[in-house]
Amino acid sequence: MTDKPLFTTNHLLLQDIRPLLAPFNRLYWLIGGAGTGKSTISRALAAQPGVQRYDMDEHSFGDYARQYTPQRHPATTAWYTAENPFGWMLSHSWENFAALYSACNVETLDLFAADLSANYDPQRPLLVDGGITHPSLLAQVLPPECIICLAIPPGEGARLWQTDPDRRVMLEMTLALPDGPAALQRFLTYDQKLHDLCIHESRAAGILVLERDRETPVADLTTVIADHWQL
Repeated sequence: MTDKPLFTTNHLLLQDIRPLLAPFNRLYWLIGGAGTGKSTISRALAAQPGVQRYDMDEHSFGDYARQYTPQRHPATTAWYTAENPFGWMLSHSWENFAALYSACNVETLDLFAADLSANYDPQRPLLVDGGITHPSLLAQVLPPECIICLAIPPGEGARLWQTDPDRRVMLEMTLALPDGPAALQRFLTYDQKLHDLCIHESRAAGILVLERDRETPVADLTTVIADHWQL
């Protein structure tokens, strides 16, 4: 591992993204670490009449993967074209890991904004699920009141990664790396750090942070969010 900065966040891209998103005044975004309930809640909210759901993971690993270019999206291109993208990502120090995610956040927002501008009606409510780990960047192109960060107690994410059948594939991918057990520990550590970073940046940007534990009914949290955004 190395602490030498390898990835640079292109803040100039935000200047291109901002005007593309400006017409979408009914755009809402749920962020938070893995296991915080983003997908479950966003699906429940999208059941409301007229509300569309936009799954960022589905797009990022789907149609976006064919649109990244080395010139405009160098960090994401480097990640996706690595011989073993998952192992390559985990091979970096925390500093470079976080810098990679920051750079990729902006590059992903670039494709997101282009997609919305070309294919979506700005008058219809659109709820975006995940895809952002650095809310300080998202808050530069979207009003903070249109973003909500979901949070779970420390250690809960690690428990879910190791016990949730739906996350088994990722766990097995990590253990299959040459340094399997060490890679798993690094993965769980980085995952918690990303979760903490998301909460810290959200609070600094004036984004509402909603905390829940295992006893908090998802339905209750869904109602709180629907009322907050008047969905």
